[in-house]
Amino acid sequence: MQPCVLNPLQGRLRWTLPCARALAFTGMLSGLLSGLLGVGGGFVIIPALGRYTNLDMKSMVATSLAVIALVSSGSLLTASLSGVMQWAVGAPFALGALLGLLGGRQVAQRLAGPRLQQAFALVGIGAAVLLAGNTLVGQ
Repeated sequence: MQPCVLNPLQGRLRWTLPCARALAFTGMLSGLLSGLLGVGGGFVIIPALGRYTNLDMKSMVATSLAVIALVSSGSLLTASLSGVMQWAVGAPFALGALLGLLGGRQVAQRLAGPRLQQAFALVGIGAAVLLAGNTLVGQ
């Protein structure tokens, strides 16, 4: 049984200790992987939400994007205040990411939940193969 389930009358999660514990653990793992490797957001949050909640795929994606946006905003502020933010690199990258996000949202609206999960799995496998290939060939 999933520790976090939606209350059908309110459409919100029922907050229990097991639910809070599962989501806090997921947040810590995502933050740890993000800090160590620069990954973690969607690759940890979405599968964990699928395991611990009964949210639909579109809600999981939206939640993951919101968490990533909050963490990214904090990182942007910290990097800017410390003077290490490279705006010449970051601004075009952010613009491209925003355009990709808007395009991805259009595609996601046309995909059913299971197809969206399959697409996410394929992207994850592709990223893993590229990372492994770059690591093995580059070393």
